[in-house]
Order: sequence, then C-alpha cells, then structure tokens
Amino acid sequence: MKYFSRPSRESAESAYLGDIFGKRFEPFGTLSVSDDTRMGIHGVVLEEIEGQALAIHAESAAWAFLSKGEEKWFRQLDHKPFGWLRNSFPSCDSRQDPDRALNFVAHLYRRGLLTLNGHAAVDHRMFADGPNYNEGNLIELLITEKCNLACPYCLAGANSSMPAMNRDTIRKTVDLAFAMRESDTLAFEFAGGEPFLKYELMKETVEYIRSHPLRGNRQLFISTQTNATLLNEERVRWLKDEDIRVGISIDGGMQSQNASRPQVNGKESFSKLAKGIELLHRFEVPFGGLVVLNRSNAGNPAELAATMLSLGIHGFRLNPVAYLGDARKNWNRVGLNQEQIISFVKRLMTHIVEQGLPLLEDNVRSMCDFLTSKQRRTRCMRSHCGAGDTFQAIAANGDIYPCGRATQSPGLKLGNIFDSGVENLSQPARHHPVIAQIRERRPADLEGCGTCSYRQLCQSGCSVQAWERYGTVRQRTPECAFYKTLYPYFMRWLSFDKAAFDHLNAYSYFNNEGERFSHDFAPLQEKAVAL
Repeated sequence: MKYFSRPSRESAESAYLGDIFGKRFEPFGTLSVSDDTRMGIHGVVLEEIEGQALAIHAESAAWAFLSKGEEKWFRQLDHKPFGWLRNSFPSCDSRQDPDRALNFVAHLYRRGLLTLNGHAAVDHRMFADGPNYNEGNLIELLITEKCNLACPYCLAGANSSMPAMNRDTIRKTVDLAFAMRESDTLAFEFAGGEPFLKYELMKETVEYIRSHPLRGNRQLFISTQTNATLLNEERVRWLKDEDIRVGISIDGGMQSQNASRPQVNGKESFSKLAKGIELLHRFEVPFGGLVVLNRSNAGNPAELAATMLSLGIHGFRLNPVAYLGDARKNWNRVGLNQEQIISFVKRLMTHIVEQGLPLLEDNVRSMCDFLTSKQRRTRCMRSHCGAGDTFQAIAANGDIYPCGRATQSPGLKLGNIFDSGVENLSQPARHHPVIAQIRERRPADLEGCGTCSYRQLCQSGCSVQAWERYGTVRQRTPECAFYKTLYPYFMRWLSFDKAAFDHLNAYSYFNNEGERFSHDFAPLQEKAVAL
C-alpha cells in the first residue's frame, strides 16, 4: 500500500470537522475487530494508473495505491467477516508483522476505503454540502478598469476608455461589505485594470477600511494584484507599512512578457516590471507571481522557471488562459488546448524536481492540499466556491458580480451597490437564480462527473467558466481534462517517487508536514490459500 498524507493536518481536521460540521473523520486510533466484524467496500473503485492499482472512494476522496497482492485480497473483502480474512491471509514471520491481516484492514479503514459493520472512518458525505472551511468574506474591488498594459487575454476587458471608481462608489462598497455579518473575517483585494492608476484613492480607502465604525473585532486582510510597472519607492513603502499582501502579474522573461503584456502604446513592459520587482525585494515586501499561461509562454517551462528564480520569485500561480474577457475575441492568438496545458505543467514540475529548484507552483500546491485534506480551501477549484455569497467583485461603476471572473458576463450581474433596498453585498445573491444553481451544483449530478472517480477532487471546477462556455453552471468545467489527468498523475508520481515527494514536501507543497506510507501487506511471492 502506498499513499501520502499529512498526519498533523488530519489530526486537526478530525476534531474540527466533527465539532463544526458534524462530519466523521477518524484517520487515527486503534481498532477492536472481532472475527464476526463484517467488512465492506461499497463506493470504492479500482482504477489502473500507469500499471498501478488505485483504490478510491469518489464521494469522500479517500484513496491509496494497492500492490498486486493487496488488490487481489481487496476485491474479495465485501460482505466478508474479518475472521475469514484472518484465517486466509498469507502468513509471515510473526516477529515482523504478527497481525498483518488486522493491519491491512486497519489501514484500509482509516484511509476511508473499508467499512466495518457499516461504519466508515471517513464520512461518505464529506463534501455534500460545502468546502468544510469557513473562509470569511472576500471583496474584490475593481478600483479602476483602466490599464497601462494591453494584455490580449484581459479577464476584466480593461482598456484606457474604461471607468474608474470614485470616492462615493468605493466608500459605499466598503460600507456594504462591513454590513455583512456572516463572518469574523473580511478580505479586500484591489484589482482592475491596474489599481495603482488610482493610488491616492487606494491609500484613502485602506485608511477608511481600517477605521471603519462597523469593524468591531473582525479580522481584516487587504491585498492587491498589480502588474508592478507603476511601483516606485513611495508606493512600495506604503505597501510595507500597511501590511498589504501583494500579487504581481508576470508572464515570463523579456520575450514572453513583452509579447503577452505590452504597454498600451505598444512598447515593452519587462524593464518596468523588473524595476518594480527590485523595489519589492529592496523594501522586503513579500509577494507572489501570477502567470497567465498562453501561446506566448507555453513553449519552454525551464525558461519560465529560470526567469522566476532570476527575479527572486519562489512562489507563483500558473493560470491557464481562460475563455473569458478579451480572450474570447483573441482566442486564436492566445488560447491553448488542454493537452498543451497538461504537458506544460508536467514538464514544469518534472524540471523543478529534477533540478532541485526552490519553486512553489500554487495550483499544484492546491491539488496536493486537496489530496491530503478534507477541506477545500481554494475557491476556484471547487463547486462550493461561495460566488455571490462569500465572494463579490464590484465593478468600477458599482455593479455587483459573484466573483472577479464574472465581471465580463452580463448574465451574472447581481445588481448595483446604489440599487434601492441593498443592505449589504451578499443580499443581491440571495434570490438570484444563477447563484441558486451554483449553490446547488454537485459533481455527482453533472454529466460526465457522476461516474468520475476524481469528482470530489476537482468538484467540477469553476462555475463561471462553465457558464461562459456552455451558458449554464449545470455543466462541468471546460478544464475537465486538466484535473482528470493531473490528479491521478500526481497521486501516482508522488506515491512511488520518494525523491519527488521529498523535494515538494521541502518546498511547502504539503506545508512541510507531508509523509509517505509504503508497505506491502500481501506480497505476491507468498502464495495465498486458494479461495
């Protein structure tokens, strides 16, 4: 049996999921099993992944790889009493493993792959009603929809003729955000366009947020996503002093950056970007990178990795270009198919491991998190994303959208902050028909997902991208092949390649708390009793 896990996370989640969500998760503990204890494997399927048998329970996302011998025994466990297995299981040196049958059963049970007298250690309805995580409210402020760059795939459709927020709009938005009482945490993100085109209004807004009369004891987080080309010493000092989280948009080295992220006047942007990055380093402002994978930078993952390290960037998120915003009209110029994206990610991660590079790609980190946790912390990689309820994006004119990806989809507009009767930002979503469909969206109900073993790992992906591509959220993500290929790929790779697992574990893909398990409970060379 082979798998990887995070025991410290599982221990914390065991209590948390039971106390907060009433869900059973018992990854540890001793078992009291009698010969009459009835075993069951209902809901578990076996899939062959690169010649190895993966046992996976699709609804609880429980999984482990079984050896050939373990697979043969596992297939026969359903409805059998434990005594049958104990008496039939291949014997071995009792000094090494005196209770091999019991240990085999215990590991299967604790992993959520076996029931004992109908009892499961991992709740089979683990993901039926939400992400099992209280993440607070996120408000994305499109403080301006103007931009000094002209990216052909711009999610917000930003250009020099677009509007920007004024003081009344942004203060009204902040007031409505604080009027939400659902959470003790509020996170504000300045986005655009390029938010530093409205630097003075950003400063004023941060002060207004921090001193807001309705703040109470709520925890605040403030962040910004910027192209970094307008940064100077004053602005970077301000980011540092105000403890604002920073994400910078970068598409690679000079050639890739200038091809996919030119200035509006057609001139190069890389030199301005590099200067902004240098200032962030000089003033010790932590930041991460956001790379939009498109035709201009999808050729050479080693080049992208080298660029990141040369600029002192050790953590970044690789977002494949989405069929949203300006990318719709420029798809033949920027678009990639799923095979190209999958190939790039595989080659990038192989390069990172083989070269021992200190690089953290955040999408892969999120996938590792989903494989080792019963919580779903990354909004855009799950059905229960909170769109409209715990996440709102406010356009420069005050229009309310369920998330930043939805702002170019008129059918997803929820209202406007100045509409009569709007008491807080989450109110317009409460009776919106599309948001109701997002709340009710379940992988098992969607065509192609109901029979997929990985449905609770990808959770059918982004609702907005499904809406944009198919006109309904009752559809799996257009990136289905991406998840359906890469989840089993990483499960297989990291379970069987110790060096690869150890490297990723050392660079925070498992928050430095990952462990591999490898033990064959039923080696084939030991002849089993005929059944």
